[in-house]
Amino acid sequence: MSNRKKFFFIFLFILLDMFLLIGFFVIRDATMLNELKKEVNSLSKLDVTKDRFNTKIRTKGHYAIVEGAIKDYLDDYAVSLQQVLLVMKDPALTSILSYDNYQKDGPEFVDSLAYLKKTSEEFNAQINSLLEKLDEDNICSYINDKESDTYYRQLYVDLMMNDSMKKDFKETQELLKETQTRVNLIVNTSTDVLNYLVNQKEYWKLEDGEIKFQNEGLYNQYNAYIAKMNLNKSEK
Repeated sequence: MSNRKKFFFIFLFILLDMFLLIGFFVIRDATMLNELKKEVNSLSKLDVTKDRFNTKIRTKGHYAIVEGAIKDYLDDYAVSLQQVLLVMKDPALTSILSYDNYQKDGPEFVDSLAYLKKTSEEFNAQINSLLEKLDEDNICSYINDKESDTYYRQLYVDLMMNDSMKKDFKETQELLKETQTRVNLIVNTSTDVLNYLVNQKEYWKLEDGEIKFQNEGLYNQYNAYIAKMNLNKSEK
């Protein structure tokens, strides 16, 4: 075999290897991209108020970084959101206007008023932080310190800002705002009630399992505050 033919066959084999290698990378990337899209689609079906998003990473390489960033963001947000929503089930809040609490902390309600103030400050700070995290710029920039390649950064943005995800984010924003309004009404009304009882401590007493006032006017004012609480409950 002549040197020219040897060179031709060597060149042919090198060319074939290159095509095979390129084909391998193309197929691998297509497979990883498809797997990533499937994972994001499955995440969009989870409930941010109940579920966790820290599932196993299914892809590799840069795709795994994108997948990890998406899952880290969503899981961190879900955990924070679920923690904030627990305040509505806090026994200290739900029982603050109960007969038992009146007995325990009245008539000055020092502990109860301090609790309401602290709860209001912490709850609103957490809600505002969560709403800020839902800002589109903040969502999109979450990948920046994890991936430097612009293609994969844009892939992250495209997946996080698809129609399904954007719909979920909007619904979460609405839930947060509704929850903030509801909890603030409960906290503020409870504070008004307790301050009213402190100011009128000489004109009410606890008897036979209920609170009793010296005159109808005081009783009606107390009931007006309670009515605001009941209205809030009926709107849930």
